[in-house]
Amino acid sequence: MANYQVLPNGATNAIYSVDYSPDGKSIVAGSLSHRILVWDTETWEVRNYTELHADGVSSVRFSPDGEKILTGGLDKLVKLVNTSSLITEIALTGSADYIQSVAFLGEDGEKFVSTGYDKLIRVWTIDGQIREIGGMGAISHSLDTSADGKHILAGSMQSEIFVWNPEGEVEFKQVHHKKGVHAVAFAKHSPNLFATAGGGGMATIWNRTTGEIEGNLRGHQGYIRGLAFSHDGKWLATGGQDAKICLWNLDTYKLAEELEAHTNTVYSLAFSPDNTHLVSGSFDRQVIHWKLS
Repeated sequence: MANYQVLPNGATNAIYSVDYSPDGKSIVAGSLSHRILVWDTETWEVRNYTELHADGVSSVRFSPDGEKILTGGLDKLVKLVNTSSLITEIALTGSADYIQSVAFLGEDGEKFVSTGYDKLIRVWTIDGQIREIGGMGAISHSLDTSADGKHILAGSMQSEIFVWNPEGEVEFKQVHHKKGVHAVAFAKHSPNLFATAGGGGMATIWNRTTGEIEGNLRGHQGYIRGLAFSHDGKWLATGGQDAKICLWNLDTYKLAEELEAHTNTVYSLAFSPDNTHLVSGSFDRQVIHWKLS
């Protein structure tokens, strides 16, 4: 059974997004209280950047080198924050509505993407937006990119699943899941596998190259909002409206363990780089750090 601790001095509002730094030394969380929180994983001291966004912080991602934190906000802004100083270095405008999800595009960290209520994928550099990618028929809560930066994944509330290349060409499209796609995630060890989850409590593993379903994972009541692959490809974590976290063995596609400590929807999940820890953020305002057995 996994051991856990609630991280100290946490947010004063719901947690929408969490991430683990590439070196495993930091955890970041984005809160609806307009702030991000950054914990040192050795001392568990926390630093706050208050009023980072004029509205809630909906998405946070460490850069591939860990030196920056990419954030998206309900104030329609994308920001780059220096991890060491917690100073905003870049603030980008152009989104027409709430931003729900952000991610870096490629290992050099020079490009990044966002999506949200305006139904578009926006590709950015520090100088501003360079591309809009359309096609989704409804708002999008989640996007992700492959580790090699060659593929962009998103899902819409019309149950559409898209994969594009960075030039905006559609590589994959399916309609799947009940009541919309609420979460998506690329495998970290392979650009050929990704996961999607919807309002029916089911997560699906896809093979991008063949377009086939590798497995359907049913373990939640209500929608699934959090998805994360372990870095070695052995595990998928799902977090749901039922406040549970399910750990799935990707060799067998069987449920290995249920983690129960949250009291509200689990919105975001991230594995540590060595795959021995998991961090979760929830609408119950808690960030929980799990030591996996």
